Amino acid sequence: MPYADKIIGIYKIVNNATGVCYVGQSQDVKKRVKEHFRLLRWNKHINSKLQRAYNKYGHNQFSWGLEAVCESLEDLDRIEEAFLKGEASFAEPTYFNIASFAKAPMRGNSHSEEVRARIRAGRRASTFDYRSEEHRKKLSEISLQRRLSDKNYVDKLRFIVDNQHLSYAERARRVGSDTSTVRKLALKYGHLKGAL
Repeated sequence: MPYADKIIGIYKIVNNATGVCYVGQSQDVKKRVKEHFRLLRWNKHINSKLQRAYNKYGHNQFSWGLEAVCESLEDLDRIEEAFLKGEASFAEPTYFNIASFAKAPMRGNSHSEEVRARIRAGRRASTFDYRSEEHRKKLSEISLQRRLSDKNYVDKLRFIVDNQHLSYAERARRVGSDTSTVRKLALKYGHLKGAL
């Protein structure tokens, strides 16, 4: 199940080419980071500094990390504020943040009915077919390219597809995953045996 291990915390997104980072907070870190990278890939990220750097250096030069797990929303604000004010720091300087405050602006709020109606109308007016075979193929290719740019993921995948003589459970144990995920990867990428 996606995001089953929901983490409340502080994360950073690092430009490895320049050694600077963006700091953020979320009540679901993995989901939020995935959203950042989705918007960056689509060239639609609201943070223009981060988007320009992503466009210039490319996906492979960016990574992310969880920096602090928080117990409460107050901790989220307090810890992120410390990073933004320089009272706490990463090895990489915080550069990409635009806001000088930590509080998430929509937390505890919701859009008015008028705004929700405009959002619905905009979605209905769109003629883009998100279910088209071409769009699904493009998303699949982008997703695979992103995964194959991660050395740890490639090493894990290589072990899974190159050791078909081992049971799914044994391969899962050795790569630190669950049997279901290993079975799915083995079946999906078995044709890459010897090619990774």
